[in-house]
Amino acid sequence: MKKFALFLICSLFASGMAVAQKGVVDAAEKEIKGFTPNFVNARNNLKPALTNPETKDDARTWFIAGKTEFGYYDQLLGKKQLKQPVNDIEMGNALLDGYNYFMTALPLDSVKEKDKNGNVKLEKDGRPKVKTKYSKDIIGLIAGHFNDFTNVASSFYDAKEYNKAYDAWEIFTTLPKNNMLGKLTPEVADTIIGQIQFFQGIAAWQGGDLKKAVNAFAKARKSGYVKKEAFDYALSCYAGLGDNDGIIAVAKEAFPIFGSEDPQYISIMINDMINNQKFDEATALLDKAIEANPNNAEFYDVKGTLYENKGDMDSAIKFFKQAIEINPEYSKAQFNVGRYYYNLAVKKNEALDKNLSAQAFQNVFENELKPLYLQALPHIEKAYKLDSENSEIKHALRNLYYLLGDEQKLNEIEKGY
Repeated sequence: MKKFALFLICSLFASGMAVAQKGVVDAAEKEIKGFTPNFVNARNNLKPALTNPETKDDARTWFIAGKTEFGYYDQLLGKKQLKQPVNDIEMGNALLDGYNYFMTALPLDSVKEKDKNGNVKLEKDGRPKVKTKYSKDIIGLIAGHFNDFTNVASSFYDAKEYNKAYDAWEIFTTLPKNNMLGKLTPEVADTIIGQIQFFQGIAAWQGGDLKKAVNAFAKARKSGYVKKEAFDYALSCYAGLGDNDGIIAVAKEAFPIFGSEDPQYISIMINDMINNQKFDEATALLDKAIEANPNNAEFYDVKGTLYENKGDMDSAIKFFKQAIEINPEYSKAQFNVGRYYYNLAVKKNEALDKNLSAQAFQNVFENELKPLYLQALPHIEKAYKLDSENSEIKHALRNLYYLLGDEQKLNEIEKGY
C-alpha cells in the first residue's frame, strides 16, 4: 500500500511538472503580447522549457521562443531607427536565435486532424492525416525579416564576430533557394548572392576557418562573382591549407579571365607543369601568353625560370634579361639575372682543384670568379633596393659583399639581420 501511494505521489509530481513547464510557455506568450511586451522576461522564462523533456519536442515551445526573439529584434530595431542607443550584437543574436528556434519548430509542427467526433482522420494508406499549426506564421515571419540578415551580418563582421557574420549571410544566401517559403520566397539576383557568398568567404578567412572560406569563395564564383579578389583570396586560403591541388585548380580557373594582367596564375600553372616534366606544354602556354601581351616582363621571367629548370641556362639568362629590359624595376627578374652570374661563379669555384695553392686560387679568383661576382652585384643590389624585406635577396647580397671584401657594405647589411 505504501509503494502504491509513493508511485501515485511521483506520478502526480511528474504530471505537475509537465503542467508547470507548459504554463511557462503560456506565460511567455502573454509577456510578448499587447502594447508593452516584455521580451527579455519572456526569454528568461522560456529557457527551462527549451530543455525540459515535457516541452522541448513541442512545436509551440519553439514557435513562442522564435516569436520572442524576433519581437525583441524588432523592438531594438525600432529604437535604433529613432536614433536611440542599442546594442547591435544583441540585435543580431536575437535575429539568429529566433531563426534557429523557428527552424527547430517547423519539423515538429504537425497536428493530427480529427473529425467532429474526435476521431483521428486517416489517409487512404491508413496513416493519420496531419496539418500544421504554426508553419504559416513562421514562414511569414522569416520572409518578412529576410533582408535583416545581411544587416546583422555586417554588424557581426564589424564587431569581429566572424562566425556569426558567416551564419547570418548563410541564411540570406540559402533562403532564396529554399522551397520552404513557397510564394514568399524572395527573388535575389545570382550576382547579389555571389557577392554575399564572397563576404562569407572573407568572414570565414578572418575567423581562421580556411576550409569554410574556400568553399564560400567557390560558391561565389559559381554564382557569377568572378572578380579577381575571389580568386586571390581562394589562392591564399589554399596556400594556408597546404593544398597544392586547390591552388592549381583556382589558377587554371582564373587564368583565362585575368591571366593577361596578373602572371601569378600562369606561374602556378607553369610550376605545376615543370614539376610534372611537361616542358613542351609549359613552353606553348607561355608563348601564347607572351604573344597576347608582349610587354609583360613577368611572362619573360617565368619563361626564363622554365628554361632554367630544363637546364638551358643560355636561354634562361636571355629571357631574364628581356624581362628587365621591359621593366628595370621588376625585382624578381633583377635578382634572377644576378643569381645567374653568382651561380656561375659558385660552380666554377666548386670545380677547382682542391689542391690549388693560395696564390693559384687568388689568380683564379681575380681573373675568373670576381668578374662574375661583379656582374651579379648591380642586379642583386637593385633587387634589394626594390625588395629589401626579401630574405633570399638579402642573404645573396651579404654573401657577395663578403666575397668581394666590402666590409663597409657588409656591416651595413648585417645591421638588418
